Amino acid sequence: MRRFVTFTVVFLCATIGFAQTKQSNQQAPKDSVLNRIDSLVQITNAWLEQIELDHSLKQRYKLYQTENIYTLLQLDTKTGMIEQVQWSLDSENEGSVTINNDDLNYGFGHGSGSFELYPTKNMYQFILLDKTSGRKWHVQWGMKTKERWIRRIY
Repeated sequence: MRRFVTFTVVFLCATIGFAQTKQSNQQAPKDSVLNRIDSLVQITNAWLEQIELDHSLKQRYKLYQTENIYTLLQLDTKTGMIEQVQWSLDSENEGSVTINNDDLNYGFGHGSGSFELYPTKNMYQFILLDKTSGRKWHVQWGMKTKERWIRRIY
């Protein structure tokens, strides 16, 4: 009886040991394939982030004409920041002043193209639209500081 129990225990231990070895041998190719897939996913994600960044940077700023031939409005389409740009044949009369220096996305950012300026019938006034949320601002440009402003439309 002792021999039978000993033989059974040795047989079971050998079978379990062989089964574990065989299972780990099968697991190695699976791990290798999973590691390769993970590497490809990481590379693809990095490429997609770079493509999105490139597109975002290329479309970020836009110039809008006003009815004044020497004045343009520069819009940061990602943040809603606006500058009034004055150009001239005389370099002493060129420059830019800020109309809106606040990030209207509050740092969240939805990418370039989120903001757009629309002219009104008044040559000094535009409507700024956040195309992702529908928020609107009334914008006025002017030659004097007190004539340049932006305010939210509720």
